[in-house]
This record gives sequence, C-alpha cells and structure tokens, in this order.
Amino acid sequence: MNSITLHVTDEIIEKMKSFYQDFIIKSNNQYVLFTAKTANCVITAYTTNKVLFQGKNAEEEASIWMALTDSNFYLTSIGSDEVGTGDYFGPVVVVSCYLSDEKKELLQKLHIRDSKELSDDVIQKIAPILFKELPYSLLVVNNEKYNELTIDERMNLNQLKAKLHKQAIQHLLKKINTKPPIIVDEFTSKENFAKYTNDPLFTSQLIFTMKAESKYASVACASIMARYKFLLELANLSNKLGITLHKGTNDIVEEQAIQLVKKHGSDILRKVAKVHFKTTNSILKKANSVY
Repeated sequence: MNSITLHVTDEIIEKMKSFYQDFIIKSNNQYVLFTAKTANCVITAYTTNKVLFQGKNAEEEASIWMALTDSNFYLTSIGSDEVGTGDYFGPVVVVSCYLSDEKKELLQKLHIRDSKELSDDVIQKIAPILFKELPYSLLVVNNEKYNELTIDERMNLNQLKAKLHKQAIQHLLKKINTKPPIIVDEFTSKENFAKYTNDPLFTSQLIFTMKAESKYASVACASIMARYKFLLELANLSNKLGITLHKGTNDIVEEQAIQLVKKHGSDILRKVAKVHFKTTNSILKKANSVY
C-alpha cells in the first residue's frame, strides 16, 4: 500500500476537512482529527498536524496539498542531523546539508520527510539523489574512535554531538559561500551547546528546535543522508564479521554481541559497538558464563 505523510498547518487541516467532508468516516482514535475515505485513498489527519495518505492514489491525493504546506518546511537553510547514537552496533554519522530554493521542487517530487517514517529501502533510493544534488558535509565516527572519546576521554554524548555538528556545519559553510539559517535538532539546550563547543558566537547563529527533521526539509534531508551512510557502514561491518548486525538495542542485538565476544574476545566490542551502553555489562557476563 502506498503511503505519504505531510506536515501541515491548522489552517490547511481545516481546508482538508472541508474538502473531504462528504468522505469523512468515524474514528475512535483520540489523536485523530478526522479520517476520510475516498475510492482509492484514506486520509487521516492527526493532532500532531501530520496527515497520512494511504492507498492506490496516495501520491496523487497528497500532491493536491503539497503546494499549500507550510512554506517554512522548504525554508532555504542548512539542516544538520545525526544518526546512530541509539544503535549499539555501528558508527555515529552526522550530516549537514544545504537546501536552496532551486531544489524545493526536487524534494517535493521525492516526498522528503522525517527519515524515521521511511523504510531502509526507500532511504537507499532517495539518499544517493540527495548526495548528488545537495551541498553537504559528512562526518563518520567509527566505534573505536567513539569509544576513545566517550570512555577514555569521558566525553558525554551531547558534548560529542555538539562538536560534530559544529564541525560539519563549518565545513559546509565554506563550500556554499553564503550564510542561510542553520537548523539543528534540539538534543541539548543552546547554553549547553555553547559550553560544549566553547563557541557562544557560533552557537548564537543556530536555530534549535525539537523534532526539526519533521519541520524543515533541510534537516529531513540531512537525516536521510546520515541514515543511508549509517546503513552502508553497518553493512560493511557486518561483512567483515560474517554476521548481519541488527540496528537499535534489543534482545537480538544483545545475543549477537554475546556471540561475537565468545568468538573474538571482549576486545571486539570496542571495534564494533558503543561500549558505554548499559547493555555491555550484561553482554560480558552472559558471554563469560557457562551454559
């Protein structure tokens, strides 16, 4: 089933409700503003201002509203986002990318949105286009370097992220020779970002917002590009180990880590995992116990 999600204003939701009034059906979901069912599409508007189009004509139906979506979503800007901080295996990837007004139409055709709403298959199709079309800066912190910074140098995760975002953004600014708005997903306060980077002047130029990847296309693109690179790095790591490493932190990931420790010794974790995760102690205990 085809599906498209748009992020719209309250005003557009009211226009949609009026437009689909003859097709509205009952919904008991407290987070649903309305649901409309046409011949080939189901349209669901949520209290989060997301509207989901599902069905054979999802793309066609959504395209009616794309031109009316909040212009801020396609704001000419630099967006910066990171991926991998919640995954036990694999690196941390940071991407900053520049979205110019000329690329708005391309992003609309690609149905750009938050990478968390996209499957890995879709990301693998979209991301190479974004890497080709958008100026960007990419940073990859492999597991050995990550563990050196977070364990040996006792750097907390927000401090590491702040330093990486600053570096990526500054690299990109040198490439594009312009100074657009710079948007960063708010993972820490502006005051802490300035403290972590020791650069209040640079920090003052940034726009911090929660869930930025769902509000600005530039951040959504950065998120997609970072996720794509993370998937490539995780696949390379898997090939070296002869095992398909899983994303996230769950029972499957823990069992894979246990088997790796049994086969290669505990030092393997510094090369493939984020050792400061709480699950590491459990992994080491189980790997060294006798079954």
